[in-house]
Amino acid sequence: MKKLLSILVLSLLFSETGYANIVDLYCKYTEGHITGKIPYPFHEDTEKNTQYLSISQSGFEDYKIKLDAKKEKIVEAPKYSSDGSTYMFGDDLIFWYAVPSSESRLEIKFTLNRYTGRLTEDHKNYKYGDTENNYWMSLIYDCSLTKKLF
Repeated sequence: MKKLLSILVLSLLFSETGYANIVDLYCKYTEGHITGKIPYPFHEDTEKNTQYLSISQSGFEDYKIKLDAKKEKIVEAPKYSSDGSTYMFGDDLIFWYAVPSSESRLEIKFTLNRYTGRLTEDHKNYKYGDTENNYWMSLIYDCSLTKKLF
């Protein structure tokens, strides 16, 4: 009876891992832009101070993302920390925020569209009126499912 009970407990413990639905994504940078040196959002100089970043000049790394779709958890993602990042799984979008340093004004938000596979990384470093140091940056990545080769 003791053996039967221990087998039952072990099988229940191991069966939970069988239900995990881990999704591996590879995200490749496609386009982006940075806007800087304006005192506040939508200032009249916004268009003049926006620089579009091509793939060749960007130098941005591609990302690998690992999600547990069954438990709606982020296993691995750029600038994601299980200790402090805020995240949400929605029907259409998954988003998370990078954990900023305590004295930083920088906010980084990632948004992953569950239908198109498009990942958007938005940076905002802003203080009203601080024209010299303010900037907004938006980077777009196209993500696709990856499979293990062996």
